[in-house]
Amino acid sequence: MRGVTTVLISLDGVAPRFITPERMPHLTGLARAGAGCFTATTVDPPWTRPAHASMLRGVGPGTHGLVDNSVVPLETSAPSILQWARDHDRVTAMAVNWHAMDTLVEARAATHRFVIDGGYDPAEDDRMVDHLLQLVGTAPAPDLVFAYLARPDLAGHDHGWGSPPYLEALALVDATLGRLLAGFDDDTSILVTTDHGGVGTDHGSTAPEVMTTFVAARSPMIPAGSCWSDASMLDVAPTVAALAGLDPAPAWEGRSLLGTERPFLDVLVDLLAEADAVTYGERCSMRAHQLQTAAAAHSAGADDDLVVAALLHDVGHLLGEAGEWGLPDHAEVAARWLGPWLPEPVVAPIRLHVAAKRHLVAVDPAYAAELSEASTITLAQQGGPFDEAGSAAFLAEPHAERAMALRRFDDLGKAPDAMPDDAAVTSLLARVLADGPIDPAWARHACRCADCVDAGSGQRLTEPPDLVGWTVRASTVEPDGTLLVELTRGDETHDAVIPPAAPHAGLDPVTWDGAHRPLARDASELDAVADDLARLGLAVLAGAPTEPGTVLDIAASLGFVRETNYGEVFDVRTEPEPINLAYSARGLGLHTDNPYRDPSPTVQLLHCLRPARTGGASRVSDGFAAAARLRTDAPEAFELLTSTPVTFRFRSAEVDLCATRPMIDLDPDGRVVSVAVNPRSLADDLDTAMVAALARFTELLDAGAIEHLLAAGEVLLVDNRRVLHARTEFDPSDGRHLQGCYIDIDAVESRARLAGAR
Repeated sequence: MRGVTTVLISLDGVAPRFITPERMPHLTGLARAGAGCFTATTVDPPWTRPAHASMLRGVGPGTHGLVDNSVVPLETSAPSILQWARDHDRVTAMAVNWHAMDTLVEARAATHRFVIDGGYDPAEDDRMVDHLLQLVGTAPAPDLVFAYLARPDLAGHDHGWGSPPYLEALALVDATLGRLLAGFDDDTSILVTTDHGGVGTDHGSTAPEVMTTFVAARSPMIPAGSCWSDASMLDVAPTVAALAGLDPAPAWEGRSLLGTERPFLDVLVDLLAEADAVTYGERCSMRAHQLQTAAAAHSAGADDDLVVAALLHDVGHLLGEAGEWGLPDHAEVAARWLGPWLPEPVVAPIRLHVAAKRHLVAVDPAYAAELSEASTITLAQQGGPFDEAGSAAFLAEPHAERAMALRRFDDLGKAPDAMPDDAAVTSLLARVLADGPIDPAWARHACRCADCVDAGSGQRLTEPPDLVGWTVRASTVEPDGTLLVELTRGDETHDAVIPPAAPHAGLDPVTWDGAHRPLARDASELDAVADDLARLGLAVLAGAPTEPGTVLDIAASLGFVRETNYGEVFDVRTEPEPINLAYSARGLGLHTDNPYRDPSPTVQLLHCLRPARTGGASRVSDGFAAAARLRTDAPEAFELLTSTPVTFRFRSAEVDLCATRPMIDLDPDGRVVSVAVNPRSLADDLDTAMVAALARFTELLDAGAIEHLLAAGEVLLVDNRRVLHARTEFDPSDGRHLQGCYIDIDAVESRARLAGAR
């Protein structure tokens, strides 16, 4: 079976100047794990449809003929990357939420084609990701996938690039990207890019803020920690083809980026070396100045991030067209270039160190008198001292204090003929690049030292207020993988000890369909029974004694019996006047048990003491698998069943039980966590839309059901939050007799985890 090998993801309207590890950890983490270029260039005109035509087909607007978002035919025979893959016998898939985007791809280019055209709704990003995750989880999985996510572009047009809603949209689309990335294996090659940036509420101009884009990719073919010096929109298709093991199409005008990447650390070290040839009016070279500034920061006890900021604070002079006194806006230039790669505690002081000079000059005449000639001249070029409003705005910045500290280190780093050793700071730079940002609250919470965790119980001794207000001063990694983080909060310090993360317990749900055949276990395989229940939601135990009450012994060996109004154990056999249809000989449709309880029982055991001679077979279906198919095949029905609470009720002379819940329940990340379907117990009268949605869901449940005739001594165990069960009709004179009980899933999952750890 072939698996997904290559994925191309377009995030519409992401301007690289707003990409940071804190705001977009999944995107920047992908770049650190492979390579990135955050100074790439889009095409002219930088509209969505022309840019994506160039992205997918490797040719410019002069060749494909698109000059705006009008849906007109392309003028090129250059194949899209999906068509090129299909021409080479690859299985392809695509998911887009705009008809005009769909028209850029040839009719037969996608083996699997998922298109939404419901009004460019940002929520459709998640629907497309849900569809792709369902698709790649099937066999055979597609070889090449293209996904298009639109949320940032919508926020940019509505509120402006850089506005709070736009920045929030970047964080949201990154979370969606993270969900999609998690669906692929580590050896899958993944390239993420965008079509354009934006300025104001538009992207129709050729301003740098519009034309600058990015490319980030992770692949076994790309060394981690690399970067590309430049990239074009036309390079995307050839690069994706190379990642997929294909030669480029002859008509493509771009080139593959593979093999042109360099370690980002080497690029930074080369920039420092390049600074040896310039002074910008100071008494020492810019390289000596940056090393001296870093040394001053280190001597003053600054944290690692601020030392790195001191080392790199003037690289912006080398990234633009500098004059005799350098580049006046070098702080912003450096921050934009470094922003996607380094954490905010490094980048923010660099961005603000010019503003810090303007503030310090405004409030401290003695400081102004100490400025070097070059700093005095550039102060005028940078706008001069702040007025009162400017200083207030600067002081409101979260990293203003760190920026002022950096500025004072900057002033100390101008001694003539002094060249500190660069080995230590280069090593420090390598570690900061490799590790990415360390969140101080996370580090404080993750600490496992004796002051933070009770040695006997393993429980935390810290309270939430103990975790607030810390900053990272330094960090190291021990040979065994333990992370040591030095934290400060005012006069307090704390040395956090964070052991390597424990391996994942491996209890993620594994869906199944009508082709699944449960493996019958015996009494010596209870660990395997627990694992089957935890992962599949279904298990079969064979060879149990047929004496009444045996089911309680089996239940006690796996967990803790939950008593209901039916008692600890209930008998499933025909009764003259049954209080529940389960106690009749009728056939029963697929259902979950006791949805009228809050909470519902989570695991049901059914032990066959005597089977029927004819009929009475058990049917089971995976509700998670059916819900995933419903989300893809009938999204409106899925939306109704997940968003509309319904009431289930059971009444008898002894009880009146009632609970309200949606039939399909989702967690905050949109994953299905439970299914509750029992038409016999519905207290609400459903309208036409809900009836149609439930009917469609029932069809999918029936299509994925399997049938198993329990033999005497067999026990059927189902996760009642997930697996629906049913039975066929039988002859009441056969004396069919099952005994059942309920236990809680947490004990079952605990046993499965402990067994997996042994």
